[in-house]
This record gives sequence, structure tokens and C-alpha cells, in this order.
Amino acid sequence: MKKIVFLLVTFSCLFAFDYFTIKKADEFYKNGQYLLAAKEYLKLKGDKALYNAANAYYKAGKYQKAVSLYKKINKKDLQFQKYYNLGNAYALSHQYKKAIDSYKKALKIKKDKDAQYNLKLIEKLLKKQKNKQQNKKKNKKNSNQNKKNSQNKKSANKKTDKNHRKKENRNSKNKQQKKQNKKNEKQNEKKQQNQEKAQKNKKPFHKKIEKQKFAKIKENNISDIRMNFYEKQIKSLKFNTLLIPLKGSE
Repeated sequence: MKKIVFLLVTFSCLFAFDYFTIKKADEFYKNGQYLLAAKEYLKLKGDKALYNAANAYYKAGKYQKAVSLYKKINKKDLQFQKYYNLGNAYALSHQYKKAIDSYKKALKIKKDKDAQYNLKLIEKLLKKQKNKQQNKKKNKKNSNQNKKNSQNKKSANKKTDKNHRKKENRNSKNKQQKKQNKKNEKQNEKKQQNQEKAQKNKKPFHKKIEKQKFAKIKENNISDIRMNFYEKQIKSLKFNTLLIPLKGSE
């Protein structure tokens, strides 16, 4: 009998504790004091208390904390609410793939317009996110390619400029050489003209011709002397033949 009375008293105390705790937690929740409400709900036992605490954390923006509590709920009557709210918590924390999986699990349990709408919405967001990431990668790749092309272009321009400068230097040297050659040609031409002019103005003098002429005069003089000598000898000897040496024999 005493045991029964003790159990009744204990049960009454626990019931009273749960009642006041739930009432206090509900008041915090209604007043928007969600973190305080969550702490009060967690003082209670059972999946219903976990569900209420998870909802309070969700309202407070503590989505990861809410997710951890939703996952602990095993009660069949709360499975649809569990997966639907999980989908919302994942969506708001930008975990779109997990949100889609949670909505699909909720729809397997029960067809719901809100769950279907949220599923389509998150699928669009996920697709948009993928396109954005792909465009970002593509833009980055194009940017890197443009940068590489720009560097190659700069390198090619530098090489072209270098070759152009070399060509200009060669052309400049060739021009200078041509100019110098023309100058040399003019100088040589002028020199030749001066030489020709000086040659024209100079009196002709040929040593060889003068020497031959002198030799002839000398030869003629010698011949004349000899001829006179021979003539005297012939006259004295009374020879009738003129023995005159032939010219050019000596």
C-alpha cells in the first residue's frame, strides 16, 4: 500500500513538473524566446519534446542544432513532420541535395502540396547553383586562358619588336653602307676626272722614243764619221767600191 502511495505521489510530482515545464516552454515559444523554449523542452523526455525543441531551434535560426534533434525522432506519427522540417532546415542552411532527399522522404509518407512546392523550388535553386558554379569555373578557365593568351601575345610582340629592331638596325646599316659606297664612288669618279684632266694638260714625253731618237742621231753621226773616214781611205787606195757599213748592223 505504501509503495502504491509512493508511486502515485512520484507520478503526480513528475506530471506536475512536466506540466509546468511544458507550460513554461510554450510561453517562451509564443513570446519568441526560442532558445529558452528549446532548453525547457529538452528537460522533458520523449520524441514529442525533441520535436518541439528542434522546432524552437529552427525558429531561432540554429538550423544545424535543429537537424541534430530532428534526426533523433523515431515516433511514426512524427516521421512526415520530421522529414519535412529537416528539408526546410537543410534548405535554409544551403544544403540543397540533403533538403531534396528529405522532401522526397516526406512525400513518400504523405502527399503534401507544401512539400511538393518546396521540392521543386529547391531543385531549381540547386540547378541554378550548379550553373553558377559551372559558369564560375568556365569564366575562371577563360580568364586563365585569356591571361595566358595575353602573356603569349606580349611575348610574341616582344619577339616581333626585337626582330623589327634588328631589321631596322640592318636596314640602317645597309643605308649607311650604301651612302658610304655612293660617297666613295663619287670620290673615285672625281679623282679619276682630275687624273684625266691632269693627263690632258700634261705635255707628252716618252723616254723610250727620245732615247731611240737620240740613239739614231748618235748612230747617224758615227756612220757619217766612218763614212768620211772610209771615203778618205778609198780615195787614198783608189778603190772603186764603197765599203760603207750597213746601218743597223752594230
